[in-house]
Amino acid sequence: MTNTSSMTRRLLGQTAIVALLAPIAGFAQTAPVTTLEEVVLEGQITDTGTGPVGGQADPTTTTGAKTATKLSEIPQSVSVIGAEAIAAGNISKVDAALAYSAGVQAQPYGYDSDTNWFFVRGFSGTSTGAFVDGLPSYSYGFGGFYIDPAGLERIEVLRGPSSALYGASNPGGIVNMVSKRPTDTPGGTDTLGVDSSGRVWLETDRQGVTASDLSWRFIGKVERTDDMGVFDPGARVYLAPSIAFSLDGGTQVNLSATYTKIDEDHVGGGWLPYIGTVVDAPYGKIDRDFNSGVPAYDWYKRDQFTLSSEISHNFDGGWRLVNNTRFGWSDVDESTVYSYGYNTAPWGFSPTPNNPATLSRIFFQHQSETRTLLNDLRLENTFQTGGVEHRLMFGLDAKWFELDQVQGSGSVTALSIANPDYAANTVLSPTTPYADNVVNQTQFGIYAQDQLRWGDGWIATLNLRHDIARTRVSDDRTLGTPGSRRKDGETTGRIGLAKEFNNGLTVYASGSTYFNPQVVTNTAGNSTPPETGHQAEVGVKWAPSESTMITLSAFNMTRENISQSQWNGAGYDYFQIGRVASKGVELEAQHDFGNGLKVSASATTMDIRIKDDINAAIIGNTPYIAIEDMATLKVDFSPETVQGLTLSGGLRYLGSSWADNANTLRVPSALLLDAGVSYEFTDSWKANFAVTNLTDKVYVSSCQDATGCYYGEERRASLSLSHKF
Repeated sequence: MTNTSSMTRRLLGQTAIVALLAPIAGFAQTAPVTTLEEVVLEGQITDTGTGPVGGQADPTTTTGAKTATKLSEIPQSVSVIGAEAIAAGNISKVDAALAYSAGVQAQPYGYDSDTNWFFVRGFSGTSTGAFVDGLPSYSYGFGGFYIDPAGLERIEVLRGPSSALYGASNPGGIVNMVSKRPTDTPGGTDTLGVDSSGRVWLETDRQGVTASDLSWRFIGKVERTDDMGVFDPGARVYLAPSIAFSLDGGTQVNLSATYTKIDEDHVGGGWLPYIGTVVDAPYGKIDRDFNSGVPAYDWYKRDQFTLSSEISHNFDGGWRLVNNTRFGWSDVDESTVYSYGYNTAPWGFSPTPNNPATLSRIFFQHQSETRTLLNDLRLENTFQTGGVEHRLMFGLDAKWFELDQVQGSGSVTALSIANPDYAANTVLSPTTPYADNVVNQTQFGIYAQDQLRWGDGWIATLNLRHDIARTRVSDDRTLGTPGSRRKDGETTGRIGLAKEFNNGLTVYASGSTYFNPQVVTNTAGNSTPPETGHQAEVGVKWAPSESTMITLSAFNMTRENISQSQWNGAGYDYFQIGRVASKGVELEAQHDFGNGLKVSASATTMDIRIKDDINAAIIGNTPYIAIEDMATLKVDFSPETVQGLTLSGGLRYLGSSWADNANTLRVPSALLLDAGVSYEFTDSWKANFAVTNLTDKVYVSSCQDATGCYYGEERRASLSLSHKF
């Protein structure tokens, strides 16, 4: 249950953050200001960096600087995926929308309907690399938040360590999901869609302006889900109302809420052995949609609610105050049975097939209730000293995350691959809790940024931040084992230098660091220090026009203090010895030829190596799952002779990976084709047909050991009809 007084104290604490900067704001309003010359901030007043992308190849963004800045001016590799691209592909999940982004391994575990999975530059970002409107969407265990792309205006990828701006985060980079906001343009779009997997959805996006100049927007979606071997169809509901208005004195307010409900079963194609998926077993291969579950004990239920505010105010003297707040609550009830190797004597759970082939299975259930409260307060101004323009930003942010969880496991009979009997009484015992506790993590950060511009196109970006993070795990309520507490202070930074040339070319170099607090206990019974790491990056960005941009970047990154576990015969011992290095080159390009032909491409090659580990034998190897080589090509053609028609085709190359850190089991590469056709009948009606994995290639997206492999998504053809008004 929620402790009301405790929640009240936390809310008051967030209010105190706003109050803390009030004297600064007041000083900014009354202190004398010396103006050397008029400064015009192109793109920062009319373009907030959160609106529709359109056909811009070099749009303004807030990801990478927290202030509206052109992509070409950020000293890290950044890419933006607009809502238009999401709609064109009839995309139902955020991770699927990342498939054409350089450095991003999207859907590494195949199609998983309830979680957005992604790796950036070789490191998993699902838990600590997901952000919404610049605020973390942190998750731990099974406690976190599902983000539906129906409510997103953009998905933005910032590659490399970014703690100097965002605090605790993934070393490979972050994915910032930008919400749709009310505009001053009344209208909307209704969409009805269906796909070959049995998914059916009805979506509406409407907005308007009241007589009192209050802008409003409502996004709603109802969806039937059915895919890859699920036992029964599922259902989803997503609602997202928002309003925006101005107060006397020029204060801008945006208030929004979201509600998400999911009630569905689990898909097949996962947790399958290497022999039987990647390579043939004596009986051949397991079907791609094979489901190892038990229908009576298979469900995934999520109720989720968020409430957010964005408030900004312009003071005299050019100072601007921005405050973003989000409260979130989610409740997940999950029950599943999944395979874990073959039932080979004497113990089962073996990577080696038996005869007749049967799979060992695990019965798992959890209940996870998550609450979070987030706040980011920024004070910004632009001024000049001599010949140098400074775009200053000072910020305070805070994160409170609490997960109340119960996880348990039970016994299950083996399942025949050739003749699965789902009707049998296969669950031998109810689940017994092995974790019943509360995980709490708070973080308070203070940061500063200065973007300096001088001379003929020189840009320097300086960031400095200090965080205090507290992590607490309560005593286990069922097992009675003691919990842990830890407090850490970490300082991170970023320094970047860029030179813009008149032909649209920008050359840059940067160095950045990161930290990430851990929720683990070491052998002495103490919680462990945060992960840390650093990166150096150099690159060029060429944006000669709004329809063309090419980014070429090279990076060298190290992830340190990785917590690792080792079985001691009675339990797990934890050590903080792991170190992994990732270096590579990325290319991302977009160009509109002006004759109806648009082309975008990306290419990534990395060298990811284990530098230190409790198992000395794997030092120098590549971590499992991570793909080191990826490439994409996408072409859109709108012939001038047929108005309203657009033809599209895409090519995705996923390089090979390893199923084990010993690098003895290789997962082969895959080449995938996508295609699409859209046609605008009138100014208000549009039909969109999209196909992913056009050839229906059967491939394994990754393996995390010899008993846990995941098939990639099968061919999916979808058709939607939209009406704009």
